[in-house]
Amino acid sequence: MSEVQSLFAELPLDVVHIIAGYLDAPSFLALTQTCKDLADPAFAHSWLFWSSAVRSTFRVPNQPVVAHDGLRWKNLYKRLLTDTRPYTWGSNTKGNLGHSYKDRYALSQLPPREAYRARQRSWPTEMEDYRQHGVIADLQAGGWSTTFLTSKGALYSAGVMDGLNWRSPSPKSKPEKLKYPRGYVHPAQRYDRETAIKQFCAGRAHVLGLSDAGRIWSWSDIGDLGLSVKFLNIDLNERGDPNGRSKVKKVVAGWNKSAALVEGTGIVLWEPVYRTDEEAPADDAMLVLESAIVPNTGFQRGRVRPRSDALTEQERDQGIGEVLNFIVLEKYVVLNTHHGRVFACEIDPDDNQEDEGEVREDSQEASDTARDKDIDFVTDVQGSFRNFAIFTRPGEVLTATQDLIRQQQQHSRRRHDVQTFMKIPALQNRGVIALAFGDYHFLALHKDGYITSYGTESQGCGSLGLGGHRDPEGRLRGIRYNGLSHDGKLVPHAYTTGRRVWFEPEKREWIKFLLSGGRDPQEAVERMRMTHDNNVQAEVSEWIEQEGNAWGTRNDGHEPPPVVQEEDDLSPYFALSVTAAGWHSGSLVLVNDAAASRIRANCIGRRYRWAGDSFPRLELSDGRVMPGTVEVSRWREGKPEWDLEFEGYS
Repeated sequence: MSEVQSLFAELPLDVVHIIAGYLDAPSFLALTQTCKDLADPAFAHSWLFWSSAVRSTFRVPNQPVVAHDGLRWKNLYKRLLTDTRPYTWGSNTKGNLGHSYKDRYALSQLPPREAYRARQRSWPTEMEDYRQHGVIADLQAGGWSTTFLTSKGALYSAGVMDGLNWRSPSPKSKPEKLKYPRGYVHPAQRYDRETAIKQFCAGRAHVLGLSDAGRIWSWSDIGDLGLSVKFLNIDLNERGDPNGRSKVKKVVAGWNKSAALVEGTGIVLWEPVYRTDEEAPADDAMLVLESAIVPNTGFQRGRVRPRSDALTEQERDQGIGEVLNFIVLEKYVVLNTHHGRVFACEIDPDDNQEDEGEVREDSQEASDTARDKDIDFVTDVQGSFRNFAIFTRPGEVLTATQDLIRQQQQHSRRRHDVQTFMKIPALQNRGVIALAFGDYHFLALHKDGYITSYGTESQGCGSLGLGGHRDPEGRLRGIRYNGLSHDGKLVPHAYTTGRRVWFEPEKREWIKFLLSGGRDPQEAVERMRMTHDNNVQAEVSEWIEQEGNAWGTRNDGHEPPPVVQEEDDLSPYFALSVTAAGWHSGSLVLVNDAAASRIRANCIGRRYRWAGDSFPRLELSDGRVMPGTVEVSRWREGKPEWDLEFEGYS
C-alpha cells in the first residue's frame, strides 16, 4: 500500500490533473485531504477542475479574464446551488424586468407620477417567480425582454422579444419557459441533449440557444415554439464527431443578425429566422438558404498545444489565427484571436441605410483594428449594438463605438485623423471582467463581485441602477437630470472612481434620510442647496460613494459594528454577471442571507444606526468649506484626484 502511495505522489502534476478530471466535486475534495501535497492550494484550488465543475454542473458561461482563478471557481461552486438570484432594473414598459407589470388600463387609473414609477425601477429588484425553476446559470437582457438559463438547460423569458412588432402578444410580466416543437422534450421535464441549452445569447428581438448536442435553436416570440436552424451548405454535425463533440462552439444573437462559430468553417452569419402564420406549429426546423462566412475565421490550432505562448512560423501563416471570441454589432462583427489581436468585419459593406441589408460574403474583409502600439495583447472582446470593449492582458479596458472601426477603414493611411479608443479611468486595472452595453449606458462587472455604472439613463428610467426616479435621490449618487428630456447623465467625476450598483435595500433608506437633511434638516439646508452646482454635487456623491461601499464596517460613533468575514471571502451581495440592453439592466447575484441579515440588523433596530448622521459638510477642492455648524466630514478613503480631462460617456 505504501508503495502505491509513493508512486501516486511521484506522478507529474499534469497527470494528477487529468485523473482529477474524472472525479466529481466531493471525490475531488476527499482526494485533496489524503496527503499534504494534494492539499496544497496549487492543486486543491485547481482552476482546471473547479471551472469545469461549475460550468458542467451549473452551465455558467466562462469568463476569460478570470478563467484561471481557481479559488473563485471553488467558492462559486459552493454557493451557486442555493444563493443565486436574478436582479433587474431600468425601464419596465414591456414587463421586461420580470416584475409585476401594470397594463395600460391599470396605469391610466394612477396619477401621472405614480404611473411613471410603476413602469421603471431605479434600484435593483429581484425578478418574480423564478425560484420554482431551479438554479439560474446565466442572465441576459434583450431589447424588450430578460432571459435566463437554468442549470437544467431550460430558458425562461419575461417581457416581449420584439417590442416594435404590433402583432406581438401582451408582455409576460413573469418568466415563462421558451418552448420546443412537438416531439422534443423540454429540459425542465427531463434531460435531453437535443434540447438542453449549454449556451445562449439574447439579441435585440430574438434569442439563440446552443444545445448539448450542438443543435442551434432560435426564438423570436416568447409564446411561439422554437425553431432548429439548419443550413443549406454548412454541416453542423449535430450528432457530434466520433469523440462526441459538436462543431458549433458558440452562438451570438446580434442587433439584426444571427451568428455562430462553427469548427472548421468559421463565423457564420444569417438573418434571424421567424415562424410565420403559414407554417404549421409542428414544423421544428428552418432551413437557412442564404448565409455568409467571415473569411479567415475557420482556422483552429491542434488539440495538443505548446506550453509557451510563442507562436511558430506555421501558426503565423494561418491567417488571423484561431477565433477565441466574437461579438455582432449593428454593422460589424468584432473578434479576437489567439495571437492577441482583434479584427472587425463589416456585415453590409455597401449598405448605408439604417435598415438591415443582405449579408454579402464576397466583399467582406477582416481588418485589424488593434494596430496601435499602445494596445497590448488582447484577451477578450465584448459589446453589443453600437458599442464594444477590448480587454488587454495588462488589465486595460478600452471602449469604443463602431464609428471608430468605420473611420479606421476609411482613413487607414491617415492614422492621426482617426479617433482612438477611450480609456475610462475607473476601468483601468480595476479587475474588470465584463462589460454590458445598453443603448446609452453601460455597466462593468469587477472580479470582486461589484458592478459600476456609466453613461446616461434615458428619461430617468433607472438603467444605471443608482436610484433616482428623477428625484434628488439620484443627485446624491452623481446623476444630473436634463430639464426637458429628463435624461440622467453621470457627472464626469464618476468616471475616475466609478459609481457602484448597491443591492442592499437599507442603503436606499440611508440616502433618503440624508436627502431629508439628516439629523438636523434646518442646519443642513444651505449645504443641500449647494448640490445644484456640478462640482459640489460630484464631490458630495463621491463622499456618499465611499461611505456606502464601506457599509459592512461603518462606525457612526456608536458601538462598532461586527465585521462580516465569510469563509469564502465573497461579499454578501456578490455579482456573478452583468447584462444590459436598450433602457434596462440586470445581474445574477450570489446573496448570502446570513451575512446580509447581520449587516441589516446592525443598521436597523430600535433606531436606525444612521439616525445621528448629518448631511455631509465637506472641504471642497476649490478651497471652500461647506456652511454649517457640524464638524467637517472626513473622507474614509481620502479625497480622490479626479481625472476631469475625461468628459464622460454619452
